[in-house]
Amino acid sequence: MHDLDARVGTHDLVLLTLDTLRYDVAREALEAGRTPTLAALLPGGRWEERHSPASFTYAAHQ
Repeated sequence: MHDLDARVGTHDLVLLTLDTLRYDVAREALEAGRTPTLAALLPGGRWEERHSPASFTYAAHQ
């Protein structure tokens, strides 16, 4: 078992969920410097292009 009292405050976690974010729009905003705070959180400071298996949200999360 983990001693959660000892862990609280020692680890930071950011969970960010983006629904229907187009890669081309996100990349353009990043390259134009319009999202500096978000850019600092991206691995390598860049977006990864991904494709959904469906055109609607529910199926994409299965």
